[in-house]
Amino acid sequence: MDQSSKPSRLLGVDAARLAAILGMFAAHIFSLYERGPEGAYSPTFTGAVAAGRASVLFMVLAGVSLTLLTRSLARRGFSNPKVYSVLALRASIIAVLGMLIGPSNEGIAVILVHYGLLFLLLPLALRLSRTTIWVVSALWLLIMPILWRPLAHAWEGQTLGHNPTFLDLLTPELLLKDILVTGYYPLMVWVGFGLLGIALGRTSLASPATAAKLAAGGAAAALTTLALGWAATSRFTEQIAAAVRIPLDDVGALVAAGRLPRVSLDPLLADPSYIWLPTAHSTSLVFTLHAAACAVTAIGLMQLVVPLLGLVGWFLAGAGRAPLTLYAGHILVLPLMQDYLPPMAIWWILCAATAALGLWLGFTKSTGPLEYVVRVLSGADSEPPGRGASAPPSR
Repeated sequence: MDQSSKPSRLLGVDAARLAAILGMFAAHIFSLYERGPEGAYSPTFTGAVAAGRASVLFMVLAGVSLTLLTRSLARRGFSNPKVYSVLALRASIIAVLGMLIGPSNEGIAVILVHYGLLFLLLPLALRLSRTTIWVVSALWLLIMPILWRPLAHAWEGQTLGHNPTFLDLLTPELLLKDILVTGYYPLMVWVGFGLLGIALGRTSLASPATAAKLAAGGAAAALTTLALGWAATSRFTEQIAAAVRIPLDDVGALVAAGRLPRVSLDPLLADPSYIWLPTAHSTSLVFTLHAAACAVTAIGLMQLVVPLLGLVGWFLAGAGRAPLTLYAGHILVLPLMQDYLPPMAIWWILCAATAALGLWLGFTKSTGPLEYVVRVLSGADSEPPGRGASAPPSR
């Protein structure tokens, strides 16, 4: 494990977490599509921009955080077995939290069980060299969406239909199929986002030159894959319309937003052309690569710009220090507000709560409440054997 870098807060990484959280807020509050005056559907800004990309950014940042946490623990004197014990406990706590709060809001595909399992699986890759982890993450993101599609088609319908709970442990085969292949966040592919995060965590993220290269390279890849996806999809719009039985005028909205009322792209899973869809949460090859590139762009851009913003940067980074608290909190409070308040009011309430938390964490330099609980319960705050008191981990 690399122990050479001096521990410090990466403000851009914290701010990128905030961007991911706000993107998921938007995707969970606002509609992804709307009907125009002529009756045809079109994607909303949320459906065209935030959906899918925010959750992928969240997963990529999980890999970055895992790398930084591991480095911090090793620097404080934790042995390799102890480091992996902390990571395994952390993963288990997050997965248990997801199973506890998931049933409270079935209108949202809660990501925490998958997020926790990602933390359980990714430590296997931490000992890979910097070059190897880049190669493995790239190959994973290129190959797994292609292998995933026929498997998802063969097991179509074999899904939980709800957020994972402890009761689902009684049907382990179905639970594993849902988490790995047929569910909303199939780890068969999504592990690649975590591997990409580990690769990014191995770079000199604090270097403006590195951040600029990530932002520019990621933006170029994101634009290229999106253009490629739409160009390829335009060649079989009639095929899509026939497969899902919608008017040709609605195909663009369906491809952009991923779904329309009582309509999804699942009937197209049997066709190899599915891999070209530039559609959020489709797990297509094109969107997998596009979303990964968007995440790299966001992290590079935030790491380049946020450290230059002074107090504003500290404020943005402060809110990003509590991603688990903010995510779990909005899962719990949304059902209490959605029956009584319009979406825009809910959005501003959540933004105000996020801003207040950001101000507190930014000036106190502490972490969020749930983050603190997970850190303590996982043993990350414990004193390494044979060492005196040491500073708390940077992350």
